[in-house]
Amino acid sequence: MPKPKLYEFKIRIPPELMAIIDDARGDRSKNNQITDWLWSKARGDHADQLADALRPVLASLSEEDRGMFVARAISALEILSRAGKRK
Repeated sequence: MPKPKLYEFKIRIPPELMAIIDDARGDRSKNNQITDWLWSKARGDHADQLADALRPVLASLSEEDRGMFVARAISALEILSRAGKRK
């Protein structure tokens, strides 16, 4: 059976983003890490739906309010996570 055709292209990535890719990939190749991220975004999930709904709200806030919102949302998620483990 023939292998599926793969497409190659060059992409310019800022050093800051490349550092994030390097940190996230572990022992995997950069190509695998980027491809997995693209598949994850293309397929979407509930977390993506939530993030998409939050982006315009966060964009409307000042940097200070955005930071407070994110910190409190993370705290709320940690509380929910602990509550789920107690059941």
